[in-house]
Amino acid sequence: MAVLITLIAVTAGEIAGFNVVQGLGIGALPISILIGMGLAALPLTERLRAIDSAESVHRIAQKTLLQAGIVLFGFQLSLADLAAVGWQAVIADIITISVILPLGIWLGLKILKLPLSLAVLLAIGSAVCGAAAILATVPVLGKYLHDGESQQQQQQSTGLAVTAVALFGTLSVLLYPQIQHWFGLTNAVAGVYIGSTIHEVAQTMAATEAMNAATQHNAVIVKLLRVLMLAPVLLLLALWLQKKNTQNNPATQGQPARHKITVPGFILYFVAVVVLNTLLPYVVGNEWLQQARHIATQASMLFLALAMSALGLNIRWKHLVNAGFKPIILAVCLWLVLVFGGAILFSISQNLALI
Repeated sequence: MAVLITLIAVTAGEIAGFNVVQGLGIGALPISILIGMGLAALPLTERLRAIDSAESVHRIAQKTLLQAGIVLFGFQLSLADLAAVGWQAVIADIITISVILPLGIWLGLKILKLPLSLAVLLAIGSAVCGAAAILATVPVLGKYLHDGESQQQQQQSTGLAVTAVALFGTLSVLLYPQIQHWFGLTNAVAGVYIGSTIHEVAQTMAATEAMNAATQHNAVIVKLLRVLMLAPVLLLLALWLQKKNTQNNPATQGQPARHKITVPGFILYFVAVVVLNTLLPYVVGNEWLQQARHIATQASMLFLALAMSALGLNIRWKHLVNAGFKPIILAVCLWLVLVFGGAILFSISQNLALI
């Protein structure tokens, strides 16, 4: 698994160096995801992922290396960059979550008649932060969900939701550079737009790799602000599920809420690195500082490339095929609202000088 992930990342880097690919504005990170997605469909990859030790390596690459890459990316930012994003970024994140989460649950339950767990997981994965939000929501669902679903059905819903948000988030990675051109979004506005509408933190890096550096900085900051909102969102979701459970089971009425909400620790490390990078020029010579930042940047790109390869390999095509059309319809609807609804909203805001 380690060799496979490394080969994907190296191959993606070579392909990204072709003039034709550079002309399309596609970097090595989205190519790593695409190659991984293609290999994920092979029976050999399926058998490899079934081995516990190989799956452990896959998880390390997809989660630990991704988080390390994001933290090291903080050496490219300062507190001034965080402040420059502005309050509009927070408003954009709040609007995204406030629209996508209830819309997804309503469409899934009322229109498509999906199981509650699948509707909630697809909605929160699209609204907040992809697979991380989905996996963080599973324990909450396990405590409050009593609608006849078995544990196995909830596990299938989890796998399907993770696969769907990974797939459509990857489509976003390929489309965002073109959408910025179609709607005439400035670099500053494009960064806020991408950060507030893309599914995964990793996909944020991939989508903006070939763009202006300021665009990538803004997108990452806005996306991480959205990830921070996962804690209050899960708290509100738990309260809603508890109320729904009480209505369906009067015997549980009056029982205290049971939920444990945590904030992803790597975000705190990221902020700490940004603060450190802001203070370093006052205590370290410029030459040493530039070398340290260069090493951190190279390490960040290496970790992210490996994480993208693992993310592509995480696609479970069998889950998508077996689930039928309804979950895909929900994922598509939410994706369209995020990508094109967001583009229209930001284009209007830019024309009105609101952002």
